Amino acid sequence: MIRIAIVEDEKEQADHLESCIRRYSEEHGTGTQVTVYSNVITFLEQYKASFDIVYMDIMMPMMNGMDASHLLREKDDKVMLIFVTSMRQYAVKGYDVAASDFIVKPFSYPEFSLKFTRALSKLPQSKNDDILLRTDGGFVRLPADRIRYVEVRGHHCVYHTDSNTYQQYQTMKAVEDALPKEFFARCNNYLLVNLAFVEKIDGLMVRVAREELPISHPRKKSFTDAFAQYAGSRRYD
Repeated sequence: MIRIAIVEDEKEQADHLESCIRRYSEEHGTGTQVTVYSNVITFLEQYKASFDIVYMDIMMPMMNGMDASHLLREKDDKVMLIFVTSMRQYAVKGYDVAASDFIVKPFSYPEFSLKFTRALSKLPQSKNDDILLRTDGGFVRLPADRIRYVEVRGHHCVYHTDSNTYQQYQTMKAVEDALPKEFFARCNNYLLVNLAFVEKIDGLMVRVAREELPISHPRKKSFTDAFAQYAGSRRYD
């Protein structure tokens, strides 16, 4: 799973870039998870070193992408940074913040595809969110974005996906440590939910992919806060 952030204040431009990523994922079978930020300040305040690639617009209000990139590098010196700009002359300054590449607006899908392929080839091969689970017949590699929620049953954790369930002898803490924290949150002590599948929160119930799951009183605030942060990062202000 390749985790990508798009930092772009113009919705049309961000939508175009995201659609290119989605199309590439479908054509090449590459797992991607995209988070869009329309506000660069919000992006920096909420930033955790969990993305593989950041697409940064250079010309933005409040703070330009170059200044934002210097602050980003203080938080994360390893994430791949790619500038998106309508003025090619600004892109050359990317060397100051170790930018890997740049895309000049307007760009077509073939142009994006060529550069994205090159970017993926530079990513460390070890970075992924796949979970390796033991089955009766051997092992199965389960991408994190297929997991709807994980449930504790006795001394086992049960992974619920769109098509199957998998049971493992392990603790919930081990599951939490293995999955990306910005996308998973506990709604109670025995349920860990993939926030991407949350359809509705109503009182002490959360609907996850058409299933109703209970929220405990002690976990309600942290769970709803986690979902609000997740949902807010994917919408425009």
